[in-house]
Order: sequence, then C-alpha cells, then structure tokens
Amino acid sequence: MVWVVGAGMLLGVLSVALGVVTFRTGWAPPWSRRHVMRPRLMGAGAVLTGLAVLLPGLVHFGVLRGLSWEARFFGQLALMLSGLACIGLSQLLGPPRGRAPR
Repeated sequence: MVWVVGAGMLLGVLSVALGVVTFRTGWAPPWSRRHVMRPRLMGAGAVLTGLAVLLPGLVHFGVLRGLSWEARFFGQLALMLSGLACIGLSQLLGPPRGRAPR
C-alpha cells in the first residue's frame, strides 16, 4: 500500500513542478503546446491539481495531522476542481491582448 501512495505523491510532485515551471516561464509541455492559449493559467491549474494529488499522501504519512476526513475530502475536491477549471479555461479562452494566435 505504501508504494501506491508513494507513486501518487511522486505524480503530485511532478505536476506541481511542471506547473511552477509553466507559471514562471510560460513554457508549455510539447503535448499541450498547440492547445494552450494562456500558459500561466495552465501552470496555476497544474499546481492546484498536483496539490490535490499530493494531499492524501501527506495525510497517510502523518505530515498533516488533526484534520477530519470531511476537511480533507472537501479540501482535496476544491483543489482538484479549481485546478481542472484553470486548465480548461487556459485552453478555451483566447490569447491575451496584444498577442497573435499561434
């Protein structure tokens, strides 16, 4: 069971790292470069989604103690939905003003 939680935490850390790089530099990964019009918004969404994936692992290993299951569940759900909304909006919204579409 520990390796499953560890693998999820690894994916969460990778998503947070990719989101920070995308947010800071505007670089989008090659597989989503064609679709993303606002890379900073995508970076923020990747960070929020990565934190939602990382949260259960932190609780499992005892880093976050004293939180009820309701707070953990609704906190993780809020992070995941807001991250997915940011990623979706980064693809649906047009390019920022003053920037030509790709």
